[in-house]
Amino acid sequence: MKKVFLPLFFIAFLQPVTTSAQDSALPPNFLFDDTDIMVSAPEEVSAPTPETNAEEAAAEAVSSARDLLNRQPVKLRQKNFSQFKSNPATTSFAKTAFKTADAPFGLIWGAGIADTRSLGVRLTVAEMKDYPNSFLAQNLPKPIDFFEQIYVVYGDEDELYRILAYSKKITDDASASKILHEYDTYAALLDKKYGNKEQDFTPALINKTVKNAQGRDETVQEPAPIGNPEFLAQLQAGTAVLFSTYHNDNIAAALSIGVDGDKKSYIVIDYKNLRILKKQEAEVLDAL
Repeated sequence: MKKVFLPLFFIAFLQPVTTSAQDSALPPNFLFDDTDIMVSAPEEVSAPTPETNAEEAAAEAVSSARDLLNRQPVKLRQKNFSQFKSNPATTSFAKTAFKTADAPFGLIWGAGIADTRSLGVRLTVAEMKDYPNSFLAQNLPKPIDFFEQIYVVYGDEDELYRILAYSKKITDDASASKILHEYDTYAALLDKKYGNKEQDFTPALINKTVKNAQGRDETVQEPAPIGNPEFLAQLQAGTAVLFSTYHNDNIAAALSIGVDGDKKSYIVIDYKNLRILKKQEAEVLDAL
């Protein structure tokens, strides 16, 4: 069967990302990847309906959240970004289709780079694999003290469509009780704002000695619960994974726990604007 390549965000979300356990720290990739995706054609390619769009968004939230868990905060690079040419259609709030769509931290979904800077936000170029228009954002209109690193990503049309927020790192106990408290707090807030909460927990397997039918000791494996005495180490090693996703018609978000090499824990919230991504998808479909 003949194959074609389509850069559709709803397909790309389903592609797994392979990383080492030692790099695990975030929810799995919560953003579309515009690499070429192989699909069968022509009979297996069709435009999504509103119903399938909603179903895809929910599935993407879980699948892509898993990828993000394997990423660390990106390292900044010093580079002159003045060569970036803003799209005239998005360089003024008056022309921005998403002017009323307020984003987290006082940002504006769909705003261009120049628009964001006009809010007083300092943007420093960040190096994020596959996403060249990425910045560390500082001096935000509505900062939250607990989140100390905010990254913003703009599409090829100079529209802000993704925000990634890293919290401060915490010196935690072995059961990760401190970061679990923060996780539960923000999980409730995100559910209240966006709804449709879906929690995904992959437990670590621990050995337990039990008596078999013959009365002899036998070692079996059983799942270790959230907050068990070794939960922090399990999260750090990637043998346990905990995250949750949320979405409404316009926005999807993923919340996860990470642990760095110094055994300090933190949470990450990854937001994406579904309206902008669906608009990009529609433009690709219209051009086909």
